Amino acid sequence: MVAMLLAMPVAAKDRQEAPRNAAVAKLSACRAITTDAERLACYDREIAAFDTAVRERKVAVIDQEDIRRTRRTLFGIALPAVKLFGDADESDAEVKEVTAVIKSTSQGEGGRIVFTLEDGAVWAQTDDYPVFYNVKPGHKVTLKRASFGSYFADFEKTVTVRAKRLR
Repeated sequence: MVAMLLAMPVAAKDRQEAPRNAAVAKLSACRAITTDAERLACYDREIAAFDTAVRERKVAVIDQEDIRRTRRTLFGIALPAVKLFGDADESDAEVKEVTAVIKSTSQGEGGRIVFTLEDGAVWAQTDDYPVFYNVKPGHKVTLKRASFGSYFADFEKTVTVRAKRLR
């Protein structure tokens, strides 16, 4: 775990350094100690405190794969503009489309399709194109980000309609 923390990339000179968690800052401060024994004692003390914070769920350690998975599950949900995943350019890693398998379908308001994906996400058609009887559980759908916060649902073997995420 220490190797993972110490291998974190250093911010470029022209970028503002991201605020750190206090436990990580204390652990990183141990590097500045010049005496080997004191530096080792500092690392031992601070890694024990860090492990306790993780165990008590006061601190969470996530990797890039966790971030990618989380972004995918949040696709289609309107969130406030908060840098949840660090100071990296959020637009570089933004999910623009998701392909998933439909778990179930139902008929919503005005005969529009409501469909649930295997991951539990629920989406609803927002336009009036007749599609309900052509989409079945087990079919794939590709959800694509469109303009002005809207989305397209491109159903495998059928049509593309406008859609929104309900939950």
